[in-house]
Amino acid sequence: MDKVGFAPEVGHLENQIKIIQSWKQKRFPHALLFYGPEGCGKDAFAISVAQFINCASPEGIVDRSHPQYQKIATFQHPDVKIVFPTPAKTNLKEKELDAAYASLRENPYQRVQFPGKSTFISIDTIRELKSEARFKVYEGRRKIFIISQAEKMRVEAANALLKLLEEPPENLMLILTTSSIYKILPTIKSRCQLFRFHKLSLEEIETIVQRYQPDVDKDLLPVLIRLSGYNIKRVFDFLDKDILEVREAALEFLRKVVLIHRSQELLKIVESFSGTKDREEARLLLWMLLLWFQDILYLKYHIEDKEKLYNYDKLDSLESFYKYLPKMDITAVVWSIETAMEQLKDVRNFNPLLILTDLAIKLNQHLRQK
Repeated sequence: MDKVGFAPEVGHLENQIKIIQSWKQKRFPHALLFYGPEGCGKDAFAISVAQFINCASPEGIVDRSHPQYQKIATFQHPDVKIVFPTPAKTNLKEKELDAAYASLRENPYQRVQFPGKSTFISIDTIRELKSEARFKVYEGRRKIFIISQAEKMRVEAANALLKLLEEPPENLMLILTTSSIYKILPTIKSRCQLFRFHKLSLEEIETIVQRYQPDVDKDLLPVLIRLSGYNIKRVFDFLDKDILEVREAALEFLRKVVLIHRSQELLKIVESFSGTKDREEARLLLWMLLLWFQDILYLKYHIEDKEKLYNYDKLDSLESFYKYLPKMDITAVVWSIETAMEQLKDVRNFNPLLILTDLAIKLNQHLRQK
């Protein structure tokens, strides 16, 4: 049993084994913290843990026909609740929240989105959890609260959660997930059992995506997974976009940057990626640029192991680019792109056009380093 875990379809077998061992030894902690890169399936894993705790037989085998199993999967179980960052109540419509939960019920790996709105976990959300925690277990074995993207808790919300962690009800389990563990209060981390998660393999992500999107182009899917940076959330984001066209535009942007005297042509590309309200096109452009130069950096130091390249299908172009600009300052290029990405995240920066134009000037300097 321990060799296959309780939910083979979600992966991360080593963490499944740790959970099974704690469960068998009756030393299951009241708070777990799952941390690792975005899009590695931490939330789906947390849901499977809730199913394991409430639906496993004495031998530790999960009964998938158990009525509670499906209730947990669809967030209809009275003792299991998942919360995630949302806009402020004054800026959140009930139908938007319903749509977010419906999206998660359909596919727990895809991104919950509230386009054009900043999101966070408020103290009111944590207060609601604290209030519910006082009630007895209704039909499950343990009451389980999953807090997704826990790094987005406001300071007052984190402090309120800390009080719940210090004096948890006997039958309560908290599962926090985060892709930015350094943003979690040390006092919260110290009261949780930590589980580290890694990116899933290309084959594992293919299986997951095909489970929810059986009609996906099987030849294109490996390319999308690489270009997502092995981020399952981003793969699902990519499915309704012509992501290869975005990459071509990013490469054309680089060609114009190298030959900066063609400023009018460069400006047309910049304008096409900076006009959307939610800045998603600009973010995609920067993401493709970042992957390209990470591959260039990898080529520089790991010449033999080329299959790990994100743009492996563009290997010839990568090698030609590197040979054409052998003295480029790759570290400075990556730093400039990451800085532009952070600037785009800040809603106070009203003009993506200026951010991308400034980046073009910096890239020209770094690429044509003497």
